[in-house]
Amino acid sequence: MIAPARQLLRLCIGLGLVMLVAAGCQVQLSTTVKVDGNGKGTITQGIGFDDAALKRVGDPARAVRASDLEAAGWAIDPVVKEGDLTWLRVHQDFSSPTEANALLAQLSGPDGPYRDLSIQREDGIFTNTVKVSGEIDTSAGLAAFGDQALTVALGGDPSGGVLKTIEAEEQRPPAEMVGFALTVDVAGKTRTFAADFTKSESHKVSVSSTDSKFLQLLGFLAALVLTGLTVPFFFRRERQKRMRSNRSLRGTPYR
Repeated sequence: MIAPARQLLRLCIGLGLVMLVAAGCQVQLSTTVKVDGNGKGTITQGIGFDDAALKRVGDPARAVRASDLEAAGWAIDPVVKEGDLTWLRVHQDFSSPTEANALLAQLSGPDGPYRDLSIQREDGIFTNTVKVSGEIDTSAGLAAFGDQALTVALGGDPSGGVLKTIEAEEQRPPAEMVGFALTVDVAGKTRTFAADFTKSESHKVSVSSTDSKFLQLLGFLAALVLTGLTVPFFFRRERQKRMRSNRSLRGTPYR
């Protein structure tokens, strides 16, 4: 059964990854939301594998069904080694908060760890404000990355029993082997929120940036003043030209 398009990233990166974590592997999930003052930006989802996890996974792009993600509009970045982790990242640009919010819904779904995560932009008279807000809720643990239909098909366990197997082999909860972080960059103002799936907790997400329109308004007022000075001068000059023209015509001898 193929997951709906809006659930692809959640299912492939979350559930698919959890099913691969074993033998002491460590995996890091990372989401980056970058938005400028105009409400445009990029959402990036990354998966970092340590050497043990990478050996088990093989080709990271194949492991997370990159072709499905590309079909859903996500661009696949080249795999890179950074420190102890090998990263596969996918990203998608957006041109408005509305587009961004639709993409953010793909990352988690209504029952995932992101709750009401959204981008808002307020264009006021004197200021322009962009804000990213929401909540990270880890109360459901790794099961938050599951898909409801798949969970039912697997008999109530979103991992098909793999999580229990891993816990028995490693003698520790699989949640300890998966890191999770959200980085928000709003017009250069950056904050990172780290989540722990071993704890039932929530984190409020709120990052905003406000730009003053003073210079823009000053430029507008300057243009008005310049127009106010230029227009009368133009009409005065045109009137003087007409007057000179009329005097010239009156001085022309009649023939």
